[in-house]
Amino acid sequence: MEDIPQEEILELLKAMVNIDSINPPGKEMPMVDLVYKYMVDAGLEVEKVYVAPERYDVIAKLKGKNPEGIIFTGHMDVVPVSDDEIRRWRTDPFSATVIDDYLYGRGSSDMKSGLCAAMVAMKYLKEKNIVPSRDIYLVATIDEEDFMQGSKALAGSHLIEGARSVVVCEPTNLEVCTGSRGRTYGNIFIKGHTGHGSQYGIANNAIFLAHQIVEEMLKRDFEKFRNKDYGKSFWQPLAINAGVEPCVVPDKCTMKIDARLVPGHMPTDIWKEMDEIIENIKKTFQGFNASIEVIDRREPWMTNKDANIIKNVKSSLKKCNLDCKETIFSGTTDGTILRRENRDVIIIGPGDLTCVHKENEKVLIPQVYEAFNLYRHMMVEN
Repeated sequence: MEDIPQEEILELLKAMVNIDSINPPGKEMPMVDLVYKYMVDAGLEVEKVYVAPERYDVIAKLKGKNPEGIIFTGHMDVVPVSDDEIRRWRTDPFSATVIDDYLYGRGSSDMKSGLCAAMVAMKYLKEKNIVPSRDIYLVATIDEEDFMQGSKALAGSHLIEGARSVVVCEPTNLEVCTGSRGRTYGNIFIKGHTGHGSQYGIANNAIFLAHQIVEEMLKRDFEKFRNKDYGKSFWQPLAINAGVEPCVVPDKCTMKIDARLVPGHMPTDIWKEMDEIIENIKKTFQGFNASIEVIDRREPWMTNKDANIIKNVKSSLKKCNLDCKETIFSGTTDGTILRRENRDVIIIGPGDLTCVHKENEKVLIPQVYEAFNLYRHMMVEN
């Protein structure tokens, strides 16, 4: 089982990277059509699952010996390319370009290469009439880069209810991530009072009040949640918006707050801390008022070391003559959502997380071939 269809893998990956599937706004439909057609042509059971207008997940299934299946999942959307960023690209980000052993393009690492490798692996088993050890599902999702609507629509679906394990094909340089940080984010709305910009101190400047929140955030280092494998949790403001016009003291300020969490530190803990900060500032600054809008809560997780999927990937890596390096994933993925239905999750895929969401995103082509080989071994491993 060592023959690798390199040309097919590379041509499919090029076709995927050539598709501009940026999100927001959510332009995944050409990717949906490509994934759907490829899997149908491979002779697999395939369904499009409606999530929102012009936005569908794709599920493909290959029946195996055991109905307790494994999901291989990847998202079809990519982050946008800003006007400033595009000037720093050495290639057109939506025209897959091979330079030396690398394929350049938006989504090459995050994460069309992993999705591509899993798709070709399923097709390979079908063509060779190899019956996998258990039912295999390919789950291609929309909206992972924003609100994860795709995985949220599928997590409890009857279409994948038999699946007990999940392989998230995100870029890890083929290292095994057996856990992931959590994330929660939201808006803080700070209210002050307007006044003339020439009159200092007669109004409550909402930006000054927002500064009080930032000062208090810096004092809370979450040391008590430190984890030997994950480090410690942290939070930070990622955006601020305020101002009426240059001569008016702003009476409103919005801050976007983002927190990254280690296992044992839950999203609810973060917003309790923020509530405390707001209440404490109210005692000091008369007229201070602020409210919280939580946009999303993604809990951190760790998979039990004895889980079958971890045994599977370790055995498969050995058979593929690949090193078995265990680590944790610093971001959040669809795996966070899919595991809520009592599934064991790992993250392993081609590509390097350090080169994504930025100019000159690339993936090492031989590593994509290795991912294909690994995934097909995992699909037949008990």
